[in-house]
Amino acid sequence: MLAGCSSTPRQGKILSAFEDARGDQYIGGLNLADGSVFGARIPVRAHGCALRPDSPQRALFFARRPGTQAFELDLATKQARLVFKTRSGQHLSGHGVFSADGKLLFTPEHDYERVRGVLSVRDARDYRVLEEIDTRGIDPHELAWLPGGERLLVANGGIMTHPRSYRRKLNLDTMDPSLCVIDAATGACLEQWRLPEHRLSIRHLSVASDGSAAVGLQFEGPPERAPSVVALYRPQRGLELLDCPPAARAAMHGYVASVCLSERQDLIAASCPYGAGIACWSKRTGEFLGIVTASEAYGLSQGADGTIMASLRDGTAFEIDKKRLRSHFLEVFSAQPIHWDDHWVAAA
Repeated sequence: MLAGCSSTPRQGKILSAFEDARGDQYIGGLNLADGSVFGARIPVRAHGCALRPDSPQRALFFARRPGTQAFELDLATKQARLVFKTRSGQHLSGHGVFSADGKLLFTPEHDYERVRGVLSVRDARDYRVLEEIDTRGIDPHELAWLPGGERLLVANGGIMTHPRSYRRKLNLDTMDPSLCVIDAATGACLEQWRLPEHRLSIRHLSVASDGSAAVGLQFEGPPERAPSVVALYRPQRGLELLDCPPAARAAMHGYVASVCLSERQDLIAASCPYGAGIACWSKRTGEFLGIVTASEAYGLSQGADGTIMASLRDGTAFEIDKKRLRSHFLEVFSAQPIHWDDHWVAAA
């Protein structure tokens, strides 16, 4: 048990990819009730995951860029299996979402042969591709449903890569990030927004019930020159960078690994693993609230009461006390040292 652990009893799970001290890769997570870590070993590094709404004991984990594989984890048996690989010439971005009825899976993919971003629309019964939707950009990363479940918010990172050069960024001078609203049924682009600074890669999303969204950014330039690391999207009104004092901006190091919006707490949290911790703003006013000090903070997710929980690279975890902008550690028991990956997803 960690010193300073929260006394608040919690239920459910937080899902995440992680690795052990030898570098072996796992998909699994944390049981909040007793702090136990569970996982199944897979051959590649995973990134984000999605729960099947029609079968909540099954979670799909996606390989990080430029991986091509997706794995299903049975939360009851803790067994994993490979369920699909991408088409030739395309790779995953580490994210995906199911339709509300669980019949379709949407995966953002980089078509590096034709230099375009696509959403592969897959039949969730066997994961065969039914169609592809153009994302109107390249390097699509995270996507999320807007209220109503008919429109998708898509973060086009704007960075050109190719598997032959692994994760090397090939177009920093001409990168073109954008945020798009796409009709999932027709593939039509209903909105597309860009920021004034073209080197702010648009990557992570957290959507509110009113259709607005916190948008996590990564600056592809000297970190001290990053104008911000978070923007707020408002439907039909576009993107607005959330401001903060220069010293705080420098402490964020121009990089967000995950973003989480809690309406109950009136809080936008952005993890800055290369910086000082987790940057926080008011969702209602856009006011900068401060930074929760933490070393190598990555995954963020909110519990049923709206409290935001965070993972640290060293295998620990904490919840954010919004009133004091402090951290309360959660119990984490693991048979071996682990390192959490970038994203956390709450599950029952």
